[in-house]
Amino acid sequence: MPYSHITRAGPTAVRRSTLSIAVHWLSALAVLGAFALAWARELLDDDATAHAVLAVHRQFGLAVLLLLAVRLWARWCGPTQGAAAPPSAALRWAAHAAHGLLYALLLAMPLLGWAMTNAHGHLVQGLWVLPLPTLVPTDPDLADALQQWHEWGAWCLVGLLWLHVSAALWHHLVRRDEVLVSMWPRRQPASRPK
Repeated sequence: MPYSHITRAGPTAVRRSTLSIAVHWLSALAVLGAFALAWARELLDDDATAHAVLAVHRQFGLAVLLLLAVRLWARWCGPTQGAAAPPSAALRWAAHAAHGLLYALLLAMPLLGWAMTNAHGHLVQGLWVLPLPTLVPTDPDLADALQQWHEWGAWCLVGLLWLHVSAALWHHLVRRDEVLVSMWPRRQPASRPK
């Protein structure tokens, strides 16, 4: 896991920015929603319902793309203090490589879906009303190739997400450091009665 955008809340407590935490969890929900809708669509026999589910899937994909832009902006502009007990150089390299691949897939998957939609001869619209640029011309052969890449990318993303979750649990349960806690949503302290 990356060790930037972490702020110290006390002598040992480490926190990421509220924006980073919010974008992380909103991205997780958007990715899970996109996966769930893609798989649900495969189970549907009714073409009209499957088309509606696909339209919502596209909106989740666009949300992933937008959230990735916000996440990268937050990483660029946010604080860069390190965690209390940084791992070895090899683990830092592995974490940065895994995050780089994760970000690459979070960028590639929505763009592949967008291009595939265009190659099938359809426009992509943000929130169903905002027309977005056409990335590729209509081309059924290209659409088939993009669909295969989109599906392969989805399985790669599933693998990376399992690795990401496993690494977070390893940090929390084995290393007992603050990496998972640093990305957990903050709870407001209970107000004391007067």
